[in-house]
Amino acid sequence: MIAAILLRKTSRNSPRKEAFAKAKAMITKMNKEFYALLMDKTDFPQEAKQELLESADSLMKAGQEEALDGAVEFFYENDFSIGQVQPFIEEIADKIEKSPYTVWLLFLMEAAVPVRDMFREEGIEEQIFWDTFADLRFKVLECKEIHDVWGNFVSFWYPIFYSRDIVKLGRLEFENDVYDEDVPYEKNGYTVKKGDKVKSIHIPSSGEPFTEEARLESYKKAYEFFKEGLQGKPLVCQCHSWLLNPEYAKFLPPTSNFVSFQHDFDIVRQENTEEFGDDWRLFGKDCKKPVSELPERTSMQRAFKNYFLNGGRPGVGMGILIFDGEKIVNK
Repeated sequence: MIAAILLRKTSRNSPRKEAFAKAKAMITKMNKEFYALLMDKTDFPQEAKQELLESADSLMKAGQEEALDGAVEFFYENDFSIGQVQPFIEEIADKIEKSPYTVWLLFLMEAAVPVRDMFREEGIEEQIFWDTFADLRFKVLECKEIHDVWGNFVSFWYPIFYSRDIVKLGRLEFENDVYDEDVPYEKNGYTVKKGDKVKSIHIPSSGEPFTEEARLESYKKAYEFFKEGLQGKPLVCQCHSWLLNPEYAKFLPPTSNFVSFQHDFDIVRQENTEEFGDDWRLFGKDCKKPVSELPERTSMQRAFKNYFLNGGRPGVGMGILIFDGEKIVNK
């Protein structure tokens, strides 16, 4: 049944024995051909493809193929624990004299082989698999920008991709999650209580249009994808992000897609943070420079730099969006 696996979420770190049982039989030897296919299907830069395939060759020549295969199997067997896999990745990187970020990416591509098969078994069209794992391309570009390495420096983000608790549908990614706020949310006759199943929305750095039209199309795709499990109810989404901090909307132009995205949600909580943890998303490799030295290459950079120079504090917002298949119904 389409999307059945994606509707079984209890929590991000819950045991996924059924996923491992299926995946274990599908884990194969290091599959360089699959790496090439994944990078082609998700439009990796040519330079990145060449470097990563050469790194795969180096890994095989160094006799580390079984070590990588073992790390993938260990990952599936231990509830997708990145922390427990890390020592294996660092040892492989040391032996082939490559950055651990590069080996992490090879690992993440290898671990995706059984996910593709499981998507197929569930009747999910293959393009959705490629769209979902295009996240690896978004992150490889960020890794090159921040660390000048073709690799992945945020491996902690990926367990939900292998437990199949996230899927990219149009511009946005939708993660199986639960509402964890102590106070129930009530609006326009709808109620969301602590523990209720919801979809957490993530905004990948894909470079795709982030217009109202693109987001609406994404919500519609998500509603159709999860429709069977919704059983006639609307799609309830939450988003906890720096993009939903209401303070930022005060200094950005009202025509900004950033501001428009905030209007999709009913903001239920705002919190200030000591540091701007998403600074690298906005300022790239220059993110740790003093505020006065931050780049001003884009209007967004200029606006945020000015905000911080004038004593503005970073923060995040938590918002709720309820979608009935055609429109947002809690606004």
